[in-house]
Amino acid sequence: MKPWLYIGVLVLLLKPVHSIVPSVTFDHFELYLDTFNGVPHLELDKYDSACSNLLISSWPHLTSTSNSSSEHLISMLYSKGFTQLNRTHLVIVDSDDCCIRMLNREHRDLRTIAGTCDSRGYADGIVGVGKLLRPSDIVQDIRNPGFMLITDAGNNALRSVNLETGELTTVIDTGFNEPHGMHWNRKDLLVANKGFYISVVIWHSNGTVLNKIVAGTATAGNTLGYFYAAEFIYPQELVKLQEDLFLVADSGNYQLKLLNLHTGVVGPVCFRNETTCTRSSNFRGNPISLLNLDDVIYIGCNHDIYRLYGSDLPCPYKNITVHLTLGEKTANVMLEGGHVFMGFTEGVHRVRKKYDLKMCTYYVNVIHHEEFSCPHKDITVYMPQGQNTAAVQLFDGTTKQFQKGTYRLSREYNSETCIYHVRVREIPQANNRRLVFHIHYNFSCDFLEYDTDVRNMLHRIMYLDQEKLQLLCGDRCQISNKIQPTYTCKERKYLSLFWVTEEFSSDEITRQVKEELSVRLTQSDTWDNSHIYFHPYLEFDVPAEKNSNGDAMLVDVAILCSDGKPQVHGANACEE
Repeated sequence: MKPWLYIGVLVLLLKPVHSIVPSVTFDHFELYLDTFNGVPHLELDKYDSACSNLLISSWPHLTSTSNSSSEHLISMLYSKGFTQLNRTHLVIVDSDDCCIRMLNREHRDLRTIAGTCDSRGYADGIVGVGKLLRPSDIVQDIRNPGFMLITDAGNNALRSVNLETGELTTVIDTGFNEPHGMHWNRKDLLVANKGFYISVVIWHSNGTVLNKIVAGTATAGNTLGYFYAAEFIYPQELVKLQEDLFLVADSGNYQLKLLNLHTGVVGPVCFRNETTCTRSSNFRGNPISLLNLDDVIYIGCNHDIYRLYGSDLPCPYKNITVHLTLGEKTANVMLEGGHVFMGFTEGVHRVRKKYDLKMCTYYVNVIHHEEFSCPHKDITVYMPQGQNTAAVQLFDGTTKQFQKGTYRLSREYNSETCIYHVRVREIPQANNRRLVFHIHYNFSCDFLEYDTDVRNMLHRIMYLDQEKLQLLCGDRCQISNKIQPTYTCKERKYLSLFWVTEEFSSDEITRQVKEELSVRLTQSDTWDNSHIYFHPYLEFDVPAEKNSNGDAMLVDVAILCSDGKPQVHGANACEE
């Protein structure tokens, strides 16, 4: 078990399940269409000029349908998944015949483009050589648009087909258990496995491909909560609600589930006027497929298609800030939804956009070119005791020695000149009577500025470590309740976490306790394998840096910066 999994278990023990489980409630639930057969996949029909029809696979037909009329495009075809390449061509998974076909809708021409029809097996190769076993879903490879990805359920594999050559290859065949529906999350591929879990396929820059479980225990059940404890029965498809927020068709439980990749939690989906949403509402049939059309959710079941809308999700739109180009009086801005609006003048502009049934507001702030904000803040450092200089790491990455005083420095940034100051001071004696525990990670932490959920996750981890540090202290020190655990991020690439003690009665006692705790930390194995993580499934568990003694958690005499954040004597600088 990875270290972050232990952290998750501890967090779960500290908080009741209902307090960690986010939910979504829909105000409107209605029957859209009786289909008489199951609906394993549905999309908006691109061939329909009015954009009002759904394209559905409903055994044994592929049908273009609305709630008033239907047209069978193909019959006697046991199709589960399909995808539309464009208005006229769609690629179909022929699940029963174990091959992939392409339909030209204008000419009603159907041809095999991958696999060997009527021949089951597991082999790579061109049409007539490559083989599949109960293929289920197909999506376009966003990394290589000329390729399609197929979940080969019977072979527990992810396959790839070259649309130009018909070459069928294997991407990865580990970590699956009857893979079905797929959905992209950025450049990672989420896969619903009927073997009771959701997995993710990750392509690394070095060419390796990894598939690992995101949510679910791989045993059947109906449990909400953290990913590692959540349970499903035959999850079949996923659909995106917002960034890192997905619905899962939990077919065997007759429910939808909410997959929150920010918090690592599976929550309930309610639509039957529940007072509080603590358990997912039930369908009369098994939900099999999902489609999100302008925040209206279509659910394909055994014999029907339902619609959900009017969710209680918050508006997903964020404020936008742009800088006018030098010499220009207006700016072109790409708004939410991908539309480019031309002619925004200097100032703050209010924009309204409908989301589901509510009207959302966000703002576009157009800043004059001269209103340049320098990212480099002033730095304050303290000279180590007994020395007349201090080492300062500057914003260009170099480290220089400065004597006591204030220094005015400049650095070019985006064709502008940034001015900042370095202040070198003696250690304030009043601050010598606290200790600070600190641990460091060499890792880019840009996301901490933008992602509230990630910051909350970091704070929970820090509070858990605070309890461990208090056990280490015993009766020799008290972790401060007034100065909360905090972090700094130097140059957005060096994350440091800090825990401060209460004040000691004298400088001498402070130094004595520091020496005792340093020995205890060296002898303790609590932080030997300390890692930190910020996402439930991404493949990085960042290890803490260690000193020459192999210690990750360190203790030193503390300096409190003017913003209240603790630093270490001579080791770090205060930004002001």
